[in-house]
Amino acid sequence: MGISSVQTDFRGTDMDYAFEAKGGTLAVRLNGRMTHADYKGFREILARINQDRPQRVTFDLTTVSFIDSSALGMLLIVRDAAVQDKRDVVLKGASGQAETLINVGKLHNYFIIE
Repeated sequence: MGISSVQTDFRGTDMDYAFEAKGGTLAVRLNGRMTHADYKGFREILARINQDRPQRVTFDLTTVSFIDSSALGMLLIVRDAAVQDKRDVVLKGASGQAETLINVGKLHNYFIIE
């Protein structure tokens, strides 16, 4: 059985996101500003996680310039749903304000940080 890779891109209000499924991992590449205005995008991300049922979900934050407290809460909701099904959830590549918020919020207690 080979590794399959599927990629899909979406544009939101302030945040763009793309999915890439490869093996047992669903990568969610986020771009731009993550704010409360992006709640529909987070609902779609959660739906995709529930549809694909990957063993590992990776949020690539490399190109995220800003995260507000509402978006942080939405990440935690997505994480809680994924963990209920025993999935690993990873935040990777954060820098600047996003990295600072992750550190101040002690998200290493809830996510795998890469």
